Amino acid sequence: MVKREHFTATAAGLTGVVSLIGLADGTYAADFAVRDDPPPAISGPQPLEKDAFESRWEVILGGGVTFEPEYEGGDKMKIGGIPIVSIGYANWLQLDPGGLAATVYKDGGFTVDARLGYEPGRSEKDGALLKGLGDVDYGITTGLRAGYEWGAWEIYGALDKTIRGSEGLKGEIGVNYGWHMGDKLVVATGVAATIADKNYMDSYFSINAAQSAASGLPQYKAKAGLQRVDFDVSATYFFDEHWLMQAAAGVGVLVGDAADSPIVKRKVQPQVSLSLGYKF
Repeated sequence: MVKREHFTATAAGLTGVVSLIGLADGTYAADFAVRDDPPPAISGPQPLEKDAFESRWEVILGGGVTFEPEYEGGDKMKIGGIPIVSIGYANWLQLDPGGLAATVYKDGGFTVDARLGYEPGRSEKDGALLKGLGDVDYGITTGLRAGYEWGAWEIYGALDKTIRGSEGLKGEIGVNYGWHMGDKLVVATGVAATIADKNYMDSYFSINAAQSAASGLPQYKAKAGLQRVDFDVSATYFFDEHWLMQAAAGVGVLVGDAADSPIVKRKVQPQVSLSLGYKF
């Protein structure tokens, strides 16, 4: 699914970070995780046997393009490149441009993953309305994600803390659904809600007195709470055991104090991407 970036690194969703995963036994699964997130549950008429690729490395390289907002809340769109470098080991370790995820607990369909990623921050050069607000610095993120899968469904919750940068704390809850359409096409969709603390909201949506004087925008204090809701869909086509193509589309809706910020010109944030990968 589309990695829900929310313009943070572990999600990397709207910045266009894509990871694609193929199972070694000839069946396949696909995931855009921005971000950010371990793969959604994918299943067909027969459940996928994840243990079939135990003790196996999976490497996918490729690239693509995205069409996305210039910054979270911006009304102008930009075209960007997608690097695809995905390295996975068995069914518990995944490294891609969004960061590192490792399964630390598994019991049936229930899993807990430890995550290490990054938050890219924001430059005041990213949009005309941001001039005078200063930059939000880069930060490292660390967190946990817990999910439960049954059949084609997965429900999950995640919590990530940013070190340096915004110093923010963000939580996400969501539901994914995936299915096979024939032998070569996998479709996945999901919905997620993001909650952010006052540090994150201050960094990206508040405007203090000094920023107001420099930018001409009114002062604004964004409070902690529900920040956005995202809807995503992706389709991955496997030409053979090596080559695959993925198309994805998503829309994020800013809500609450984030939506009311003076820097937000468009509450509805669309994103589309197209990528090609090669699985070794």
